[in-house]
Amino acid sequence: MSEPARPRAARRRQARLAITAVILSFTLSMLVAELLLRVTWRNPYVNETPDHLVKIERNHLLRDLEIERSILDAEHPRVRYRTNARSYITPSQQFENPQATVVFLGASTTANNAVKEELRFPALVSTLLAERGLRVNTLNAGKSGITSQDSINLLFNHVVFDEPDIAVMMHAHNDIGRLSRNGDYAARRGGPMTFSTVMRWALQRGSINSSLIGVVRNWQSSHALRPPKEYTRPTSPAESRALPTGKYIARLKSFVGICRAFGITPVLMTQPATHVRTALTPDWTDPRNQEIFNHLVRQVGAEEDVLVIDLVQFFLNEVDDWNEPMVVFYDGVHFTDRGSQLAAIHIANRLYETVLQPRLAGAD
Repeated sequence: MSEPARPRAARRRQARLAITAVILSFTLSMLVAELLLRVTWRNPYVNETPDHLVKIERNHLLRDLEIERSILDAEHPRVRYRTNARSYITPSQQFENPQATVVFLGASTTANNAVKEELRFPALVSTLLAERGLRVNTLNAGKSGITSQDSINLLFNHVVFDEPDIAVMMHAHNDIGRLSRNGDYAARRGGPMTFSTVMRWALQRGSINSSLIGVVRNWQSSHALRPPKEYTRPTSPAESRALPTGKYIARLKSFVGICRAFGITPVLMTQPATHVRTALTPDWTDPRNQEIFNHLVRQVGAEEDVLVIDLVQFFLNEVDDWNEPMVVFYDGVHFTDRGSQLAAIHIANRLYETVLQPRLAGAD
């Protein structure tokens, strides 16, 4: 080693030692200060918890994904899943000057991620109403995995700022699952931020600016339809247990009340499902409680004088092959392209006849 190189190496070692000494000294000082304060000072915050956070279960803004669904349709194996700047699944806001705006609240059976974009029933309703000469924008606020509790929170903290005229809510499956696990909606009430919450947020934030992080996020997320890891027989009526239906009823009525407080016309919708299972059918389906909860939707609709779009009765009475595998539902729960089209026709008819036509006639 040359003579000039030795002093440079020595200076680097000295700098590293100095930095290490500063870090150790600072750490030791903090530890001593902490110990002294614990002995001499009563910390008034020692038993507190941090601020609790309630997550608004809305879709990510400006999302643009492809859903792989070759298991359903080999000829059209991929569909786009996009959201706009207000988190609604597109297409939406078809008209610049609509006569009315309808928002659809629900879970995966409303989102219809595996259905072609233009055939998802919330979007198709707008197209069908346009054929009748009405300019009606439809907003799809459906999100997989959420319950009526989440949709009410989404309505109050997000949707009302878009000033829709009509709100349609369809929930049963996930509410049954939530009440089956815990007997209440406590898991949806929020809580303090955790390490996993921070890491999830960091992954989401990082994927915006880094393709490398985006690959990691895409890898750990599922954007393809796959059979469940386990396949069990459907729940029989004897295995279904009684659930605290009063808590579900309270949330249906809360939805109605919030809508009316903000000048929105509330509409409830029953959630159809078949008893026929396929390889894609989720294990958590519960046919008996599904019927009970749909009956509660009708009951609350009658008590609150609210329109109930009864999709269950529509499919039972009007669609002969609705119960056949992979026809209306690809897993007994979620719509196929055809099932979504059929649902859209009935929803558009009921909204036109019962809500939109009288409303627009009154405006004239």
